[in-house]
Amino acid sequence: MEGRRAVPGPVSGALAPELDAAYRQCAREVRRSAGNFYYAFQLLPSAKRRALHAVYRFCRGADDIADGQGPAAERRDRLEAYRLLLVRALEGSPTGPEWLTLADSADRFHLDPQHLHGVIDGCRADCAPLLIRTEADLKRYSFGVAGTVGLLSARIFGYSDPRVEALAVELGEAMQLTNILRDLAEDLGNDRCYLPTEDLDRFSLTRADLLQGTVGPHAAGYRGLMSFELGRAERHFAEGLKLVPLVHRDARGCPAALAALYMRLLVELRRRDFDVQSGRLSLHPGRKVSLALSAWLRATLAP
Repeated sequence: MEGRRAVPGPVSGALAPELDAAYRQCAREVRRSAGNFYYAFQLLPSAKRRALHAVYRFCRGADDIADGQGPAAERRDRLEAYRLLLVRALEGSPTGPEWLTLADSADRFHLDPQHLHGVIDGCRADCAPLLIRTEADLKRYSFGVAGTVGLLSARIFGYSDPRVEALAVELGEAMQLTNILRDLAEDLGNDRCYLPTEDLDRFSLTRADLLQGTVGPHAAGYRGLMSFELGRAERHFAEGLKLVPLVHRDARGCPAALAALYMRLLVELRRRDFDVQSGRLSLHPGRKVSLALSAWLRATLAP
């Protein structure tokens, strides 16, 4: 796509008062909305934390447009308008605090514009009826909405080992599949199902069976499907966690903490017998702090 080249802008260098204020505003917004991500970001060095805040807010903005009100065509148009603001920011003319921080972070950490545009491309998939038939379809969708974020995050963490990029995608896919399982009932209520139809067929299930979950006539098949998908997520985590010792030491705790928080959601999902229909699965804030801090310490102190 034309316009995807990053051009170093005037926001590079020491933090000017306007840029510093923009980053502080960004941090406040992330604290209000980032959930698990906020806890994993906190012990990063300031520059890396600020950059991840900027990237998170950019991704959240695209996601909010995709999940917003109005016909699919209108939401796609709004995403394309969002893309034009991205292009302007990368060319050195950011329009507003959120784009100022993103432009600065992209310049400082040499973020690949293709990955930033990939986030928008991934969100476009949610602006139309989405049919995921196979595991390959699921991987393609997950790359757009999560793998690209993993690649952007890895660049901010810092690395020299070329294996990191593939592992960052794996970790992103693991977290996305965890979100899909946690939000299954909510997504079905919005006429979305991100689990492959080939998997539903494997367990002789329909979308109606997923809505009924453990209290429906096909509860055994539902549990089988959820266990199958949970195992897939755990395999992605096992592979993606190989990234942790390969990124710069001062950032290792962040992916470790994120993985710990999301893997705990899988533990809780299994403990609840895969019941996501009777209430949203979440972790207590105190538990999040404990898990994130423990993971940070293990990752940072490891040889």
